[in-house]
Amino acid sequence: MAKKVKEGKITPERLEEALIVRDRLIIELLVRVLDEKLVIERPILRERVENFVELGDYDDELKETLYALVNKL
Repeated sequence: MAKKVKEGKITPERLEEALIVRDRLIIELLVRVLDEKLVIERPILRERVENFVELGDYDDELKETLYALVNKL
């Protein structure tokens, strides 16, 4: 069963910071996937990056911006 996509809104003041964090999380995920020699589809990528955001130590405003950016993938 698919996980519900978290909605968010982009906070302009946090956009640059969120883009940097999102890119770092995606790179980390891709390294793990390549290390395990897995194939990853876009919905799985979104879900796994959302999980990283959820587990990360980010404030609520940054998390909301990150969720919105992940949904644009």
